[in-house]
Amino acid sequence: MRWNIVGAFIRNNPFGTEIAFRKGLERIGETVTVIDPSYPGQTFDGSPDVTLIFKWLEPGIYRHIVQGLPGKKIVYQVDDLRFDHIKTMMIAMRDTCDHALTFDDDGASLARQYGYKSAQRLLLTADNQLYRPIPGMVRNIDVSFVGSLSSGYNHRSRMRMLEIVRGMGLKMLVANELFDIPKINQIYNQSKIVLNHATDVGQPFGHGYGYQCRHFEAGFAGACVLSNKIDNDDALNNIVTFDSEQNLVEQIQRILTGWDAYYSDHGDALHAELTTCHTPEIRAQEMLQFVRSL
Repeated sequence: MRWNIVGAFIRNNPFGTEIAFRKGLERIGETVTVIDPSYPGQTFDGSPDVTLIFKWLEPGIYRHIVQGLPGKKIVYQVDDLRFDHIKTMMIAMRDTCDHALTFDDDGASLARQYGYKSAQRLLLTADNQLYRPIPGMVRNIDVSFVGSLSSGYNHRSRMRMLEIVRGMGLKMLVANELFDIPKINQIYNQSKIVLNHATDVGQPFGHGYGYQCRHFEAGFAGACVLSNKIDNDDALNNIVTFDSEQNLVEQIQRILTGWDAYYSDHGDALHAELTTCHTPEIRAQEMLQFVRSL
């Protein structure tokens, strides 16, 4: 098939979510034209089978071009539709796209409520050529977190998680807004535990919805991932979860006390699971199946 993929391919290079999906399609032999709407002079394939838009496309010339193209038009929303601003964006994209992919099943249900003719969950992924185990790397960091942090409501639980772990007196590394992929991959390879907490959309501490890119990036790096409980999905079998402040402490103590066994059970096993079931190529095949079902 011939694909237009619209997203932050230049602006977010080389760490953008869009790029992993592009690579997946290219690796299975699809014909892909990428368009970064942040820049002028972008050229679309004029005869695509599919135009896939990541997140959102501003009103203007590029959206007008997409509306005039043949083929299926799909928006892939990788953020939580429970956020009011994401809901607004999805409703606004309905005049351009008939179909939606979302990072969790709840989002797909909401998209159908917003008028999309079809909607389906498509899990995220990460580029397993960038995030990968580094042979011989010593895991000399007890706990790490790499990701966005702020004092706002959306990161309240994430900040509380880090506050609790800091109080445990462990060797800890926290990196905010770090986009150097080799450095991130090195941190994951040095870490015994990589933490995750979903953004806050009204759920209690230790809970969240859907899998974030961090689950896949750290997992492909071979790390043991300790995450909030995923309340609406169980696709990944080999992440460790916590569901409360006390349980967060207990899980960290349990992992570090029995580190060798935990790494075998939840580091190697998660890497094997992702490599078998969740690579960019597998996501590309899932996108193909969705398009063929329309």
